[in-house]
Amino acid sequence: MERARTEWLRDLGIGQHALKTNDNLMFVVSTITIDYKKPAILDDELTVQTDLLSMRSCSIDLKQQIFRKKELLTNSIVTVACIDANQLKPVKIPTTIKKLMELL
Repeated sequence: MERARTEWLRDLGIGQHALKTNDNLMFVVSTITIDYKKPAILDDELTVQTDLLSMRSCSIDLKQQIFRKKELLTNSIVTVACIDANQLKPVKIPTTIKKLMELL
């Protein structure tokens, strides 16, 4: 799911390395709730779907689901906070990033 969140941001044109280096910002998981429906098995090909549920000034809520083909294995709600990369304290998500997130 972590990798899928990184790819979700990348699809928006937001690279996490550049975000940290250029803007001194990072997105970090602050809360996650997971409902395991069925187990995955070694070497299963899995798909992780990531959707924006809500946005606040310093954080977003994402719905992430893991599928094996069309079979739902896991449901989760993940709260991701925007933080200052040096102070590790919450900061407001920049308006430009919020506008990109609203497009998906």
